[in-house]
Amino acid sequence: MTETAAVERRARRRADAGFLACLVGPLVVAVLLNAVIRPWLAAGIGGERRSSGSGVRSNDTWWRFDPATQAEHPLLTGFLETSDGAIAMLALGATVVLLLGRWAVRAVRARRAEREASAR
Repeated sequence: MTETAAVERRARRRADAGFLACLVGPLVVAVLLNAVIRPWLAAGIGGERRSSGSGVRSNDTWWRFDPATQAEHPLLTGFLETSDGAIAMLALGATVVLLLGRWAVRAVRARRAEREASAR
């Protein structure tokens, strides 16, 4: 294997890893939030679990708190009162934004390399 082929393979692997990070990263964060962190936080401050199961796929879950807890922890209760489905949609939106940003950065770099190559 030549030196340039090895460099090209490393660059391709790095590009693939960036794509996977943009694609899987927000999904992992959303799953961890909805499955582990949010239930733990809600149990810690005495939240009452609510869910609506009108679909075939799964229940949409959120927590309710008494007014005293809401006054004491307004940001945390606001976050926990957001449904799991809303968190999942935010993760999907983050995935789209990350992939579009990645595409834009790669397009700018390709144009810059093309201009530098034509200037030589």
